[in-house]
Amino acid sequence: MDKDALLKMAENPDFISGIYNYCDRWCERCAFTRRCMVFAMEEKEPSRQECPDMRNREFWNGIDAMFKLTMELVQDLAKERGIDLNAVDQKGAMEEHMEKRRRAENHPLAREAKQYATMVKEWLNLHEALFREKEEALRNELELGIAEPEVTAAELIDAVEVIRWYQYQIAVKLMRSLGGREPAEGMEEFPPDSDGSAKIALIGIDRSIGAWGSLRRHLPGASADILNILVHLGKLKAATERHFPHARWFVRPGFDQEI
Repeated sequence: MDKDALLKMAENPDFISGIYNYCDRWCERCAFTRRCMVFAMEEKEPSRQECPDMRNREFWNGIDAMFKLTMELVQDLAKERGIDLNAVDQKGAMEEHMEKRRRAENHPLAREAKQYATMVKEWLNLHEALFREKEEALRNELELGIAEPEVTAAELIDAVEVIRWYQYQIAVKLMRSLGGREPAEGMEEFPPDSDGSAKIALIGIDRSIGAWGSLRRHLPGASADILNILVHLGKLKAATERHFPHARWFVRPGFDQEI
């Protein structure tokens, strides 16, 4: 896609401006795909496949392509106005960026979120046998015609999908929010991007807590371990809300608006 095509697509009033900046990338469960410019760009790619990993890759490829095309537009505009973009102290800006990233990665919130991701990995590895036992029990129920094993199986699958989807994303979003707490010069009157990223992390935490609750209900044999994880998530949720007290009220384009 070239600059002209991007500009033409951007003029489409059906697209919600910036909706992709504050999403969780779960296009399959999103009600706004038809109003997302990045999703539309992704759909135009002939190589689009049904593999989840490929879809994730294509999403970020779409973001990257939009960034590059937007930068071309910025460069054209700067040239028209006689602005030298290279006049910026690139070395100093990069050093500042890396320092912010380092601080974000080492912040207690980021460390606790990464610890949660490790807890998920260890729990899933440890309880593989428990899932196999549950699968066998559900098969037996199906053969005997008792209960509703299909419903239970669907709830288990959904819970695991939710947990795995947000397993690493919570830490990523928190690090982004921690690295962008200072508003850009001239943008102080707008809600900071950090609140938007923190809100996505909090939504991921909320949904993960719900998913773990579902697993605990269906897998009583793992209740104690699940409770430990829920306590960890509860503390992370409370700490995030304290650190970003306005995050819950951040209005994400599309998602938090009446369309």
